[in-house]
Amino acid sequence: MVKNYLKLALRNLFKSKSTAFINIGGLSIGFLSALLIFTYIKKELSFDRFHSNIDNIYRVLTIDEALGVTSNLVGITMPALSETMQNELTAVEKSVRISTNGRTLVEYDKVPIYAENMVYVEPSLFEVFDYQLVAGHQPTALTAPNTAVLTETMASKIFSSMDPLGKTIRINNSDDLEVVGVMKDPSPFTSMEFDVLVSMVPAESDSNTINYLNSWNSISMVSYVSLSPSAEVDDVKFKMEEIIRQNNVPDNFKVTLQPLTESHLNSSGILFDLFNANKGDANYLYTLAIVGLFVVLIAAFNFMNLSTARSANRAREVGMRKVMGANRGQLAIQFLSESIVICLFSLVVALIGLFVSSTFLDFGLSQNFLVYLLSDSQNILWIVSTVLGLGILAGIYPAFLLSGFSILKVLKGNFKTGTSGVWLRKILVVIQFTASIAMIIGTITVYYQLDYLKSSDKGFEDEQILSINLGDQSLRESGERLRNRLAQIPNVEKMGLSGSMPGRGIGRSGMLPEGADQDDIWIVSSMQVNDEYFDLMGMEIVKGRNYSRDIKSDSATAIIMNEAAVKAIGWEDPIGKKISQGPNERTVIGVVKDFHFANMRHQIEPMILPYQPSSLGNGVLSLKIRQQNLKSTLQEVERIWNEINPNHPFEYSFFNEEFGRQYENDENFASLIVSFTWLAIFIACLGLIGLSMFTAEQRIKEIGIRKVLGANIRTITILLSTEFTKPVVVACLIAMPIAYYFLSDWLNGFAYHVTMPWTAYVLASVLAIVISQLTVSIHAIKAAASNPVNALRNE
Repeated sequence: MVKNYLKLALRNLFKSKSTAFINIGGLSIGFLSALLIFTYIKKELSFDRFHSNIDNIYRVLTIDEALGVTSNLVGITMPALSETMQNELTAVEKSVRISTNGRTLVEYDKVPIYAENMVYVEPSLFEVFDYQLVAGHQPTALTAPNTAVLTETMASKIFSSMDPLGKTIRINNSDDLEVVGVMKDPSPFTSMEFDVLVSMVPAESDSNTINYLNSWNSISMVSYVSLSPSAEVDDVKFKMEEIIRQNNVPDNFKVTLQPLTESHLNSSGILFDLFNANKGDANYLYTLAIVGLFVVLIAAFNFMNLSTARSANRAREVGMRKVMGANRGQLAIQFLSESIVICLFSLVVALIGLFVSSTFLDFGLSQNFLVYLLSDSQNILWIVSTVLGLGILAGIYPAFLLSGFSILKVLKGNFKTGTSGVWLRKILVVIQFTASIAMIIGTITVYYQLDYLKSSDKGFEDEQILSINLGDQSLRESGERLRNRLAQIPNVEKMGLSGSMPGRGIGRSGMLPEGADQDDIWIVSSMQVNDEYFDLMGMEIVKGRNYSRDIKSDSATAIIMNEAAVKAIGWEDPIGKKISQGPNERTVIGVVKDFHFANMRHQIEPMILPYQPSSLGNGVLSLKIRQQNLKSTLQEVERIWNEINPNHPFEYSFFNEEFGRQYENDENFASLIVSFTWLAIFIACLGLIGLSMFTAEQRIKEIGIRKVLGANIRTITILLSTEFTKPVVVACLIAMPIAYYFLSDWLNGFAYHVTMPWTAYVLASVLAIVISQLTVSIHAIKAAASNPVNALRNE
C-alpha cells in the first residue's frame, strides 16, 4: 500500500512540471533559508556550552547609580568581593578573579611576539571552568607567583617544537614568568578569549597586589562564582548586597549576578566588558528565527495555494477512484503522501544547498554547515520531524478538499470549485505578502539606521588617523623622543597622545563639582589627553581654551570636560568653576563638544579629560597622515619606530576601521536580513506565477469571448492583474503597523537613532505592488495575446 502511494505521488509530481518546479523550488529555498538561520542560531547558542557546570556559573556585575552615569551596568566589580562571597556564603562553592591585560609583548630568547589577550587569573580558573592542560600539573598550575600557562597555539608561536615547561618568558620587558603549563586551545565559541594566563597569586613581599586584591574601593575586577545546584540565586544576591555594605562600599554601587548562559547574548548594554568577547544579541536571533519561520510558511502557503487552485484539474481522477472503491480516508492519505514526498524532496535539495553555501558564507565555523548540523543526531531528528510535520500541515487542507469531491457532480461534468477555496487562496496571498512587506520595511529601516551610525557627526574626525599603542613602560619612556622624530615626517600633519581612543573603552573617576551637595556621589568617564589631541581629532572646544604646554599649572590644576558634564551638573557658565577629586581641586578651563566615546547604543556620558603632556598609563600615540604617498609614509614611521624601539614589533591600526568594528554585529545582521527578505519575496512571487498561470488557464474561455467582443490586450491584462493587486494592497495595510511596532522597539535599543522613516513604508509598498504586478503580468499578457479560436473551438 505504501509503495503504491509513493508511486502515485511521484507520478503526479512530475505530471505537472511547472507546478512541481514552483512547489519544490519554493520549499527548497524556504528550507535552505531555515537551515542557514538554524545553523547560525545554533552556533550563537553554543557559546560557553562546553563548560559542564555552566548552569551554576555566574558573572558578578556592578550597578553604578552615581550621578553622571547613564550606562549603569558594568562587567567588573570590587576586587575583594568574589573571594569574600566564597568564604562567607555556603551557596558559593568556588570563585575566580580575572584581570585583563590585553595585547602584551612576550619575549623568549630575545625574540619578541605579541600575545593578543593576556590575563591575570587565580588558579581556581581550572576548577570553575572546564579548561584542560595538555602539559603540566593542572592541580598546582598558577598556584605560585610569577608563573604562566600558555594555550597550545601561543606555545607553538613562542617555542615552536620545543618543550615550553620550565622555560622563562618576559612580558613587557620587565617581568619574568616561568611556564608551568600548556592548555588546550579553548573552543572558538567562548566569551572568554585569552592566550596567556598569568598567576594572580602575589609574592609575600608584593604588598601592593595583596592590598589591591583585598580592596573594596575600586571597580576593576572580572569575577565569576560557581554556586551549589541547590542555591537560591535571589538569596545570594541579597547577601552580596549585605557584604558590600558591611565593607563600606558607597551606596551608589550595587551588585548582581548574570548567568554565564546569558553573558554572550544578553550583554549588549554592559560597559567595561572587555573580557566578554564576540558578544551577540538575543534580539537579533529572535528576529532571524521569525524571518526563517516566515520564509518557510510563505513557501508552504504557495504549496497549499497551488494544490487548492488546481483541485478542479484532479476532480475527475478523484471521481474515478471513488467509483473503483477508494474511500475518503485512502484518498486523503494519497494526497498527504504527495505533500510529504514534495517536502522530503525539497529537503534533500535544501541540504545540498546548505553543503554548497559553506563555500561562500562565513558563520565563523570551521566545519561545513551540513556536517556541523548533521553531526548531532538530535538535529537530524528535529529537521526530519519538522519537515514531515510541515508536509502534513501544508497538505492536510488540499487532501481533505480533494478527497471530499462528490462523485455524481464530478462525473456529470457539473463540478465547480467553491468560493471558499478562492477566499483561502486570497487570504494566504495576503499573509505571504504581509510577511514579505514587513521584512522589506525592516530591511530598509535597518539600513537607514546603519547609515546614520556611520555618517552622523560623532564629534570627531576619524579618517587617516593612525593609532600606535604605547603599551609598556619602556615605550612610554621613549614616547617623547618618538613623537619628535615622527613630527619631522612631511606627510604627518598632526599628532596627539591619549590614554585611550573612542570605542576602546575608557575609565571612570569620582568627582564633586562646585555647588553640589557634599553628600552627592558623582562618577564620570575620564580619559587623559595632551594639548595636541583635540586638534588631531577635530574636536571642537566650544567654551574656554585648550590645554597649553606653556602654562605649567595646567597638568595639576586645570580640567576640560564635555558638554554632557556641564549639562548634568547644571552650570550655566562652567569656565572657572571647580571640581574636587579627593584632596585635589581643578578649575574648568574649557568645554569640548560632545563626542561618542562608546557606540551609539549608549548615551554620551559626562566626561572629564585630564591633561597629561607626555607619559600616559596605557597610552596611544595617534598620527594624522596625508593620503598621498601613504605606503612610503608608513614605511618611514616603521623605520623610526624600529630605530627607537628595536625590541618591540611595529604595529598600528587605522582608527576609522577600529571604531567601525563596533557595528560589525549590526552589519552582519543587516546583510542576513536583506538576503532572507529577497528570498521571501522570490518565493512569494513564485507562488504568484503559479496562481497567475492557473487563473489564466481557468479563464481562457472568458478571455476568448472578451477578445471576440472587442477587448484589447491591455484591457484583459489589467483585468487579470487586478485580481492579485487587491490582496497585495491589503497586505501593505496590515504589514505597516506590525513593522512599526517591532522596529520601534529595535530602534529604541540605540540611544541615538533615526526617526521611523516613512519612506521605508512607501518604498516597501511600491516595491511589493510593482514586483507582484510584473510577476502576474507575464502570464496575463501571454493569455491576453492568445488566439481566441483556440479557446472557443470546442464551444
